[in-house]
Amino acid sequence: MENKVFVLFLLVSVYGQDTNSDEDNFSYPCDSLTLDCVRNYFKDTGLCTEASHEDGQPIHKDREMTYVPRINVTIDSYEAVLTFYGTGIEAFYINKDTNNLVMAVSSEGINLYSPRTNYYIDQRAREPLVVQDYVNNTYFSVLTAVIPSAGKGGISGTKVSAYNTQPIPILNLGPEITKSSNPAVQKVYQGFLDDIPASVEELLLTKAPYFFYNYLQNYICDFGFEFVGEMKH
Repeated sequence: MENKVFVLFLLVSVYGQDTNSDEDNFSYPCDSLTLDCVRNYFKDTGLCTEASHEDGQPIHKDREMTYVPRINVTIDSYEAVLTFYGTGIEAFYINKDTNNLVMAVSSEGINLYSPRTNYYIDQRAREPLVVQDYVNNTYFSVLTAVIPSAGKGGISGTKVSAYNTQPIPILNLGPEITKSSNPAVQKVYQGFLDDIPASVEELLLTKAPYFFYNYLQNYICDFGFEFVGEMKH
C-alpha cells in the first residue's frame, strides 16, 4: 500500500513539474494587462502607429468575407460595421521556446453589421446562386493570436483562433435568406440551422483573424495591414 501511494505521489509531482516548467518559459512584457502597456510594447517596435478606440464605437470597413463550406456558401459583406463591447486583454506573454507572442482578447460581444451582403451558394455544374441581403450578428468569443518573432517583426504570419464563450451567436439575417421561396436557398438556410455551432466554428475560421486585426489596429497600434478574410486562389 505504501509503495502504491509513493508511486502516485511521484506521478502527481512529475505532472506538476511539467506545468510549472512550461510557465517558466513564459516572459511577461507587462506587469498588468493594461491597454497602455500593450500599446507601448507594439509602438516600441517602430512598425505601427499608436491607436486609441473606445468600446461601443463603430469601426467602418469596406468589406468582409467569410466561408461556410459545410453548406457551400461564401459570404461577402460590404459597408461592414464592426463594434466591440466590453473588451479586455486576457493574456499577453512571450513563449521563450518559440519566441511567439501570445495575446488573448476577451469581449462581452462583437457585432458585425452589413446592409449589403452577398451570399454565393455553390451549385453542382452551375454558376453560384447569388442572394443579397443584410446581416447583423453578434458573436461571443475570446480571440487568441500567436504572433511570430515576439511581435517585433510585424503581424504578418499571425495565427488567430476563437474560443466561443457562447456557442450560438445572436443572429439577425434578412428575409431574402430566412424567408426565401427558392428551394436552393431554403436548403442552405436549413443546413445552417441544423447545426448552428458547427456553422459558427467555420465562420470564425476567417472572422476570428478579421476581428483580431481590427481590434489590434484600432485599439492598440495600426500596422496598416488590411485583412478582409478572402482566401486567395
